[in-house]
Amino acid sequence: MQKNTEWTSQQWRTVDIEIFSKKEYASPFEDVDVFGVFEGPDGTIRKQLAYWDGDGRWVIRFAPTAAGMWKYTIESTDEENCDFTGSGIVECVPYDGKLAMYKHGFLKVSEDRDYLEYADGTPFFWLGDTHWTFVTEERFDESNCPKYQSQFKACVDKRVQQKFTVYQCNFRDGTGRGIFGKNLDLMHKTEHGYTPNLEEFQNNVDKKMKYLADCGLLIAVGYAWFYDMPKCGVERYKALAKYTAARYGAYPVAWTLAGELPGYMDGKEEQIRLWNEVAKECEKWNVYDNLQSVHLANDRPFPLLYQEEPWFDFAMSQAGHGDFDMAQQMYADFKKMYKGHPVLESEATYEGATSNEYVSRVIPAKMMRRLAYLIMQSGGCGYTYGCNGVWELQWEAGVGGIGWGDMAWWDGLELPGADQLTIFRDFYESVNWSRLKPLKKEQAITRSFFMEADNRSSIFFTGDADMRTIVGYFTETSMRSFLLKGLTAKQYHAYWVNPENGEKTEFEEIICPVDGEWNYNGQDAFANREDRLLVLEAFS
Repeated sequence: MQKNTEWTSQQWRTVDIEIFSKKEYASPFEDVDVFGVFEGPDGTIRKQLAYWDGDGRWVIRFAPTAAGMWKYTIESTDEENCDFTGSGIVECVPYDGKLAMYKHGFLKVSEDRDYLEYADGTPFFWLGDTHWTFVTEERFDESNCPKYQSQFKACVDKRVQQKFTVYQCNFRDGTGRGIFGKNLDLMHKTEHGYTPNLEEFQNNVDKKMKYLADCGLLIAVGYAWFYDMPKCGVERYKALAKYTAARYGAYPVAWTLAGELPGYMDGKEEQIRLWNEVAKECEKWNVYDNLQSVHLANDRPFPLLYQEEPWFDFAMSQAGHGDFDMAQQMYADFKKMYKGHPVLESEATYEGATSNEYVSRVIPAKMMRRLAYLIMQSGGCGYTYGCNGVWELQWEAGVGGIGWGDMAWWDGLELPGADQLTIFRDFYESVNWSRLKPLKKEQAITRSFFMEADNRSSIFFTGDADMRTIVGYFTETSMRSFLLKGLTAKQYHAYWVNPENGEKTEFEEIICPVDGEWNYNGQDAFANREDRLLVLEAFS
């Protein structure tokens, strides 16, 4: 029997409660479930599954969600084992740090279901960086660049400094090699069922997950790639979903199921069905209501998956890497397909990589940046970046990468696009982005003297409900003349923003709509054909 114990933790931060059992099990992971049942000061009950960690040791990883005293009891499915009984108290004190994830709490979907927000209702701006091979390739205790001691920490620290909020990754559980590099055998099949690969979890995955959590990043993580299901089977991934929910569910995570569903091979319907079982298994053990989604394939039209499932919280587009037309309409259509779910772009045009176009080219920052602004101007709630050398971890130029580029990871870290996405986030937070919705066509008419704009020459406008803040994004191909209707203020302050460097250029005159309309003929438009942002803010 466990003694009464007392623990102290800050709100939303984890405390690990150890339990030791003298009884031996043939398969501890399969034979017994151990729980900590926590009752909070507000009456909230959380029944947290413990994870087996070898040598008769189980750990209940708990993150109190409210300040005050949390009473807990230990329970198990083996009622005869007295080692799995006992009680204790966790005293939760308010978080005293600066990280937004712990100041405001874990994520949920907003009431209007258009974006993600923290537990206290503060909008969460999804700005992600892609590291699909974070457990198979990224090195925690080693670096081949003199600037850094740890390759993994260098990548994380750089993106934190650049105000990224999401680390998008995948456990890559599977056997052998897949299309995009090697897999990691995180679950072993034995005669008694599946058991976790404790050496990999303890010596590899744990320290990376903890470091990400300690940096306050949302860890958006999938279990494997779509094509691993036929080789490994659904029971393996259900076991992995259960185990990782116990081991990492008290961290700020979003479970993203599998990469590129429904896949590009035969048997899609079966893939969809089996991965849905895995998501349901995750939801069963999802004590903190961690968000769930799926990383979609880049089909056109976009795949429409799981939107009716209770576990499905938000939609992750994959625009691809130059394979298809990437005009604004594709995001508008995607938003309509996933009506009632926040929408974000999770994979597109990795900077510095080679595009998958008929005439391949190296993807510049401008091409990447264009999609970031288009998803936000189309009603999206965030964007995930990726760059050559980092998304797949290229240890050195020409060595260790898996295609679409030839750049060492430390050079990829210095590509200019990530700094431009810092500007991207700063800009949208400066205009209170969560209030902005795409304007209707009759509210914002893009035109020239000769023709109406098509989709590629349109200007993409958003505005708040009162039409007191308006944002327009001009791509390099947009026309420069437009008519705004339905403006409610008598006077507006207007300015341009250069998304490459953040420079602001004020309009010399105050904008005074006539009968709620402003007809702009491009007289002050920027001279070159680079992309720009336009902001109108009403005088109070």
